[in-house]
Amino acid sequence: MTIHFQILLTIASAWCLATNAQTEHINHKLTKATAHIQFEQKDTASWVDNFKQFRSAVFLKDKMKAKAFFDFPIKDSSNEIWYLVYGGNEKAINHLGSKIKPFTEADFDKYFDKIFSKEFIKALLKVKTEELYKKGTFRTPESKDSATSYILYSDFDKKERILSLNFASNTAYKDDQGEPVDGGESNILYYFRITKNGHIILTQIRLAG
Repeated sequence: MTIHFQILLTIASAWCLATNAQTEHINHKLTKATAHIQFEQKDTASWVDNFKQFRSAVFLKDKMKAKAFFDFPIKDSSNEIWYLVYGGNEKAINHLGSKIKPFTEADFDKYFDKIFSKEFIKALLKVKTEELYKKGTFRTPESKDSATSYILYSDFDKKERILSLNFASNTAYKDDQGEPVDGGESNILYYFRITKNGHIILTQIRLAG
C-alpha cells in the first residue's frame, strides 16, 4: 500500500465520520423538534370533530394532546378541581385554605388519572357524538362496577355555547340491617366553552352530591 493511497484512505474515512456525525445531529434535532410539536384543534363549523379528538386524547392518555383542550391555569373560587384530585386526602384539602389555588399544566400532568378516571373514560367512549351534536343532548346507558353505577350526561347549550359533561355515580350503601341508605350519589361536571371556530376548551370542573 503506497503512502499516497494511505493518505487518500485516511481523508475518505474522516469525511465519512464527519458526514455521519452531522447526519445524526440533524436527525436528533428533528426528532426533538417533532416531540415538542403540540396538537392544535382545527377550525371547523362542527365542534364535534374536535370533541372526538379530545375523547381520543383522553382514552390514549396523551397528555400533550389533551392540553390543547384546556385553558390553563384553571382558577375556581371553590377550588373544586383540587377536591377532585386530592380525593380523600384530608390533610391536603385542609391546606387549600380560602384562597384560589391555580391548577397548572404541571398539575395536569401529575393528576391526569384523577381528572379522567377509568370509569369516566369508559362512559365517554359510549357517547354517540353525532346524536349529541344534532340533538344537543345524550345520556349513556348505565354501567356498573361492583356496587357503583355510572351514567354520563352530555348537554350542549347552543345559546351560551357551553358543552357540559355530567359524570354521575351512585354507590349502593346499606345499614347494619342490610337496608339501602341514601348518600351514595356524586357528580363530576366538566364545562367546555365552544369558540366560534369550533374549538372546545375545558374551563371548569365542578363537584356535586
